[in-house]
Amino acid sequence: MLPTVRQLLADQFLAADPLVLSGRSSLDRAVGWVHSSEIFEISPLLSGGELLLTTGLGLAGVDAGTRRHYLREIADREVAGVAVELGRTFDIVPPDMVAEASRAGLPLIALRRVVPFIDLCRAANTVIVSREVGMLRVVDGLTRELLVELGLGHGPAQLLAKIGAVTGCPVVLVAGGGALVAAHGVDDDRSAWAAVESAGAEAKIMVRESFWGTLTAGPGSPLDPTALVEVVERAAAVLGPALAQSAAPTGRPGRVATRLLADLVADKQIRSADLRARLAAAGAGVTAGMRWVPVAIDAPDARIAIRLLDSAVKALGRPGVIGEVHATVYGVLAPDPTATDPVAATADLMRKMCANNSIDGVTLVVGDPAESTAASLSTALIATGPALRLAVRQRRDRSGQHGPVTTRRELVGDLLVDALPAADRARLVDTTLAPMIAWDTTHHSALAHTLEVFLRHGGSATRCAAALHIGRQSLYQRLDRIKALLGFDPAAPELTATLLLALGAHRVHSVGRGE
Repeated sequence: MLPTVRQLLADQFLAADPLVLSGRSSLDRAVGWVHSSEIFEISPLLSGGELLLTTGLGLAGVDAGTRRHYLREIADREVAGVAVELGRTFDIVPPDMVAEASRAGLPLIALRRVVPFIDLCRAANTVIVSREVGMLRVVDGLTRELLVELGLGHGPAQLLAKIGAVTGCPVVLVAGGGALVAAHGVDDDRSAWAAVESAGAEAKIMVRESFWGTLTAGPGSPLDPTALVEVVERAAAVLGPALAQSAAPTGRPGRVATRLLADLVADKQIRSADLRARLAAAGAGVTAGMRWVPVAIDAPDARIAIRLLDSAVKALGRPGVIGEVHATVYGVLAPDPTATDPVAATADLMRKMCANNSIDGVTLVVGDPAESTAASLSTALIATGPALRLAVRQRRDRSGQHGPVTTRRELVGDLLVDALPAADRARLVDTTLAPMIAWDTTHHSALAHTLEVFLRHGGSATRCAAALHIGRQSLYQRLDRIKALLGFDPAAPELTATLLLALGAHRVHSVGRGE
């Protein structure tokens, strides 16, 4: 923290008996350096923040307008103040200079006792350098702490806490799209936005040479403005690589994304603010009302699944988080908000991605929609696990009715059947489908498969015949045979759910017997 004009006058300049003539409201300006000069045209050599000492020698014999011009030029350079030693050129500081300094809000000080300028400069600049070195140590220490936090895999919430401890004021992270990502030192989102509006300092965060967002330090910091800017800029420089590291480049999931998905799959408790911060750190900023669709993928190589999801995220142009957890690649995608059925839209997109990328050997399950809460996301992600395992098994033993991409809601019936004890599955088949199953066994026909395809196509003869690659007349013959064997009309709507469960149980039972 650099010393202020007020502090220097009360300490290092006390022996010179300073008297403040103007600019009292600006005495808390930080002083970056103290030096003396008698040059009239000194202003171009000033960079701002200096406390200038002069005996007024360069103003000797000039008129009031010239003296005003001298101070006006210096004030425009945003110096901290001007101190004039009395007794050499002026017995009193000319009133025109006091008036001009007052107009500009510039601290103008009369030094009423002669003290060598070299002594004043040495004393003041020693303090300035000492504090600058101390500030550098603080900033370097903050950088080291942030890097340690990154090494532990912590997200923006923890990083902002470290930054806030140094700035002593609220710090807020806002994504480039305007979404509030994380904040520290505020009670709620409204307070966070208020801190942004009255920012004491802010710095852009760049990720892979692209603008990612802004780090803002709110009002109330004990640091002087220059030091606050330095702290915020250094912190933003560390956050950039952190966010770049957490993003998921093609073929390799980000560490922050993977850890977040692992915690969600493990159903760990995550506070709302932390979830929002971790989603943003993983490259997926949250906006109001955002929903997510989970995806689970089994592939010969995890990199194949990651590239597939990465392609889908890019095609959507929407946020997404990708990671590998326990040899399964998971993702949560933000579908098009205009989609009436986000699950179907996501499934269609994934089928397109598989086709476009000529990907084989992949089994993918699209889960149920989830809200932007840890509980909702965990529930949806966890539910995709059993669905994916079932889909993989069905594709392996060719007992399923789905392609490489399916949805959990399509598998709910099979999941229920799969959870039944073997005896209950056998009883369900025997009491519902036994005559038809016996006919299939004796005649090596496929009436059970025909019935399941018919029911899954909503009882549409046209769509069922097309799916089975047979004529409608042949289908009608099979359906008549099924009706005769079962003794009831399998097309009755009230029987659809029961028959589908029984047919699923038959498939599971047949696979278990190796049929």
